[in-house]
Amino acid sequence: STSHFMLCSFQILLKFLSQVTGYVGHNVTLPCRFIQGKESSNVTQSQWDFLSPDGNKTLIMVFNKQHGKSVLESHLKGRVDMDDQLLQIKNVELSDAGSYICTINNFPLGTLESTTKLHVQGEKNINL
Repeated sequence: STSHFMLCSFQILLKFLSQVTGYVGHNVTLPCRFIQGKESSNVTQSQWDFLSPDGNKTLIMVFNKQHGKSVLESHLKGRVDMDDQLLQIKNVELSDAGSYICTINNFPLGTLESTTKLHVQGEKNINL
């Protein structure tokens, strides 16, 4: 997969992957990393939304510097966590396939957003 960089006029980067493949029953990580540029700035909140193939958008998880993490009701509840801005999905299911939107709120620069498409394949064959 190729990494993509979203570049703003303040030389602030958001690093993410446009596509990730997960395997049923395994864990997968969706990267979304804010890279500090020359200008001083501060991530105040980050969140992940799930966009299903039929277009329904569901807020999965929010991390706020003051209030901590909050996992919302979704088919992913109990199987997701955030580490920095990365989204970790445990025990991947076929229904997890779709687009995941990472939104990072930054002061004073505003909102940065990236989308990663998760493809889910059947159980990974492990050769012994």
